Amino acid sequence: MDWWPRDIGLFRDPKLRSVRQEFGVLGPYIYECLLDIAYGDKGYYINYSGRGREDVLWQLSEYVAGRYAVPVETIANVIDRLVECELFSDGLYKRGFITSKRMQMSYFIATLGRSGVQINFDIWLPTEEEMREKNPSGKSFVLQSYISWREKHITGQETDVSQPESTHSTEQDSTGENSIVQHSREQQSSAPASALADELEELLGCRFDKNFCLELARLQKLGMQQEVFLDAARQTNDKTPRSPAAYFRTVLQSCERDGILTAADLGATRAKPIEQSRPKQADDGYLSPTNLHGSSCGQENAPLADWEEAWLAQKAEIRKRRQKAIERGEEVD
Repeated sequence: MDWWPRDIGLFRDPKLRSVRQEFGVLGPYIYECLLDIAYGDKGYYINYSGRGREDVLWQLSEYVAGRYAVPVETIANVIDRLVECELFSDGLYKRGFITSKRMQMSYFIATLGRSGVQINFDIWLPTEEEMREKNPSGKSFVLQSYISWREKHITGQETDVSQPESTHSTEQDSTGENSIVQHSREQQSSAPASALADELEELLGCRFDKNFCLELARLQKLGMQQEVFLDAARQTNDKTPRSPAAYFRTVLQSCERDGILTAADLGATRAKPIEQSRPKQADDGYLSPTNLHGSSCGQENAPLADWEEAWLAQKAEIRKRRQKAIERGEEVD
């Protein structure tokens, strides 16, 4: 989904209010971040088991990054509490999925005009009556696929855009990492993506799941060249993140968002001068370099501006003062 509707009065939902009483504004913020992740990826659920859980927690850590860091354990506790308050399905959460009827109905409405939607009806919560209420004509591809699946009780298959009757997918292992493929056309380009994935996995020292390999195929079809993939891998290795696959994926998303698809785009981005006239904030111990070099794909080797050098020096000095205070046993704010 390119966008998703937000209900007026969402924060007045009694379920969300109870989470906010416990975690403050972090509760509803994490809730909306999860909706954003779901709608922007699978569309109606999030894989939250095994490597998928690590990926989600890493993404949320990036969302809440700032002056006051939020521990990953706290983020995980917020998600657990959201489930306990019935904002997400408890039964499916125990199976490794973050989803809800509200989320799935939003996805159903957003895809009424589509004819190539793939759904795992084993985790689908809306009933036929609820879908018909939003689509009285009954022409929705998802609705017709759901009716066919329910009538024939098909198991162990995924929905195919050319075979609406094949609409069910079962989990192939207890980890729940085998999620549903969203675009069947991407399957046709899986061979070249597989070769690229093998090379990138070797460079990063990690393994990609099936869906990420399909994402690589989509980016290749979009026109992203090998040089961009390799540059993103280099950036990932330079940062040595705990989850290389998740960090690498975020870098690629940044490249796609910024229109960096070719080697020429990389060269143009590196050659772009860094702004020299950024306003400085009051010296309260923190400056705000929201666009440090390397924050966008391809700018890792850009020269430092004067304000950046000053910020890095000030940051190092703050660290030194804090370390000395800790050694003296003083309280550090």
